[in-house]
Amino acid sequence: MSSNVNRNMLLLLKQFGFSDNTLDAIYNQEESILEVIYDENHIFHNKYFDIYTEKEKELANNLNLLLEFEKKFIDKMNDYKKMGIKIFFKYSDDFPKHIFPVGKEPLFLYSYGNTELLEQRYKKAAIIGTRKSTIMGETKTKEYVKEYVKKGWVTISGLAKGIDTVVHKETLNYGGLTIAILPTSFEKIYPAQNKGLFQKIIEKGGLALTTIGPFENTYKSSFLDRNIIVAKMSDEILIIEASIKSGTLNTVRNGFYLGKPIYYNKELLSEEVIKYIAEYNAVEYQARGE
Repeated sequence: MSSNVNRNMLLLLKQFGFSDNTLDAIYNQEESILEVIYDENHIFHNKYFDIYTEKEKELANNLNLLLEFEKKFIDKMNDYKKMGIKIFFKYSDDFPKHIFPVGKEPLFLYSYGNTELLEQRYKKAAIIGTRKSTIMGETKTKEYVKEYVKKGWVTISGLAKGIDTVVHKETLNYGGLTIAILPTSFEKIYPAQNKGLFQKIIEKGGLALTTIGPFENTYKSSFLDRNIIVAKMSDEILIIEASIKSGTLNTVRNGFYLGKPIYYNKELLSEEVIKYIAEYNAVEYQARGE
């Protein structure tokens, strides 16, 4: 079976509800993926039952349901093709492995917009912060964004309420390029109020990325996975406002373990947060050149 056929079969099965772990295991050992899962007479049919989740065991017993789902899947893939959405496959040569920690690569990455921004020649700053931003925090964010855009850097954030929204909007206002890393599929933009901003990012030469396909749900872990990509993809991280238990600090921790420079403005953070992030080598931001 050709690698392209296997790739498409994996994509179908992933959207149907099978996990990366299960599909990865079968893909790396067998050629007849569909037969291994659904043909009871296949020599390796029972080989992977131990790693199936309860949901996967149910799915593996219902070929007719898969065939019904395939029709919706094909329609959606055709829509994606018309929209220009590109789906990167983990085992293809063009998969951007550099934006994931080793061993954390998903089977599929969905990209919408200017995929040139994936290239490492573009300097990228992740500007992150609370959903409950203050006027001072938003004002400072605008100043930082203006500075980065002037230097020719690309901004990265998570399209969330608050600071993320300001980062993306102001980057576009200053004529810059921005990347939105989503914890949801392109069908379920969160928050919904940012659907318009999402489209503007694409229209203005930016990029949106997600590891969540059109038929997949978003879980708490999806937000944590998003934070890892934000940290890994950036050349440096700037914290605007954050509480001690925020997702922002999860990104900071990821950035530290990935060896990223981390900056902050002491006027925007509590002493508790400053003390905490100092343990992750965060230092006060100083304006500088390119």
